[in-house]
Amino acid sequence: MKQVAFGISVCVVLILVVGAVQAASDGLESMVKPSYDEEGALRVPTDYREWVFVGASLGLSYSEEIKREGPGRFHHVYMQPEAYRQYRDEGTFPEKTMLVMENYSAGSKENPNLHGHFEDKRVGLEVALKDSDQFEDGWAYFNFTAAKGFRQTAKAFPKAACYDCHAEHAQDDNVFVQFYPILREAK
Repeated sequence: MKQVAFGISVCVVLILVVGAVQAASDGLESMVKPSYDEEGALRVPTDYREWVFVGASLGLSYSEEIKREGPGRFHHVYMQPEAYRQYRDEGTFPEKTMLVMENYSAGSKENPNLHGHFEDKRVGLEVALKDSDQFEDGWAYFNFTAAKGFRQTAKAFPKAACYDCHAEHAQDDNVFVQFYPILREAK
């Protein structure tokens, strides 16, 4: 009788473990994945404004070439809900994680009774992508901003342009978690 009870207990545990693994993989299976064109350029992710908003900044830049006129640009950063949940639950960014950053110029008051700045025109669109199948170093960085408007595809920047800075200064796995309150609180 003890052997039967033990066997049933083992089966129940195995079913629960397999179910948990399946549920975890199902969550990532539904995650929006990066899409590339025939030349290997990344396509702009669709519906990213429906993803998890992980943070914003104003004027934040490591570029020494940025001229400081006004407060700088507003940045909004979004990531797939499934990638966020894995980061929150396991502390890791899964493969195919995309962080989309929209950049807006800073407008200023036109009414003398108002003070401060607001997000005005969208002036930039960038993506950080974790895809070890496509990129030897795991992470790659893309800029969809064009002289007039935005491109629908973009090639990854050379490693020295973004990757090296992220590897040196980012708090966690090439991501500037230190600037995103939602991610800071999640971990």
